[in-house]
Amino acid sequence: MLKRVLLLPIIWGAYGIGEVLILNYLLGPIIGDLASFNFPGNDKPVGGSYLPALFFNLAALSAMLGFSLWALGIWNVDLASPKLRRDIVALGVMFGSGFLVFYYAIFLFPLVISLVYFLATNIE
Repeated sequence: MLKRVLLLPIIWGAYGIGEVLILNYLLGPIIGDLASFNFPGNDKPVGGSYLPALFFNLAALSAMLGFSLWALGIWNVDLASPKLRRDIVALGVMFGSGFLVFYYAIFLFPLVISLVYFLATNIE
């Protein structure tokens, strides 16, 4: 348990550095453009960068919380359980297709299927 607790600074540091690097890649350099928000004529800032960044933030935050709860010993992951494996795959599909649906409309179908899966399996 003590070794897992020592992983917390690494988990949180990887989350913070990954967040900054990937959002900088998605949105471009923000520090140089604080005073001016000039978008080209055909650019779609909401669907083109902000909403995919929101899905990335949700995925990264969920992963960080899951690893933190595992490191603290609150959540014991049993990957032998087929339901947990299906849920993790469906969560990955949901976040991945939610990230890509704003670039290619075909990813709306896996997003809807994963949401229907969660609604159907978690009604108890």
